[in-house]
Amino acid sequence: MPYNWIDASQYSMNTLLLFDRWVLEYLLSTRAEDGQESEQYLALAGRALAAHPQVRWYCRIKAPATRGFIERAMSLVPPTLSAAEARQAEIAFLQRHETFVVYAYPEAMNQVNYIRDWDPKWLDELIDLSGMVVLDVGAGTGRLSLAAAHKALRVYASEPCDVLRDFLRDEVRRRGLTNVRVLDGLVTSLPFEDATLDAVLSGHVVGDDYDAEIAEMRRITKPGGWLVICNGDDDFRRTGPDAELLARGFESFVHTSPSGGIIYNYRLRVQPG
Repeated sequence: MPYNWIDASQYSMNTLLLFDRWVLEYLLSTRAEDGQESEQYLALAGRALAAHPQVRWYCRIKAPATRGFIERAMSLVPPTLSAAEARQAEIAFLQRHETFVVYAYPEAMNQVNYIRDWDPKWLDELIDLSGMVVLDVGAGTGRLSLAAAHKALRVYASEPCDVLRDFLRDEVRRRGLTNVRVLDGLVTSLPFEDATLDAVLSGHVVGDDYDAEIAEMRRITKPGGWLVICNGDDDFRRTGPDAELLARGFESFVHTSPSGGIIYNYRLRVQPG
């Protein structure tokens, strides 16, 4: 689904030099089930990488698991590939992965509608964070973390992208916040002991593996604490709440975004045992 968050013609494959291993392993892999589509994706990646030996070198070193993919992709590059064709493939590859490209450019990410148009009141509707120690999973540029800091005793902001962590640390310092700490961590592997947090927040994170992701968030939350999924305000008109979350006990809340999107948020009280 195209989001039109960026104009990929303004970017280059050098963007990959700003990515962490987990992003490279996702981008440089054949995840499509259909073999023909996988072959087409390999060919696209090869053409996009053709003019960027430095990017190929970096990816091989930073993410060794991508080496086989890169070799196969480069083997599909026609010897007659022109500079214009290579650039066209580069733009197509980056546009296809626009939701990752913005991870490397925090200022651009902050202009995406789900962040730009979001109102912190929607977090307040879900939970009163006063006096709580909370974690924001997949903190990004700090949409939830910075909002939570106004009430929470302590906010931990977990973000697996190095560029975004540095951006958020700078923003925390700029705002003079003393109760926010930024750290590394994936939603399926969070650096906390069991039952240590009053609430775990996230937005646009859960969904690749519901059971594993929710289990990890639940693990680090105290009995009686909360799991809160507070999404940003985009323009998609959803027809109903996430059935997977409802099936796992979450209650849903709905509102209309400034751009007319139908937005669902969720929360779950963590029970003992």
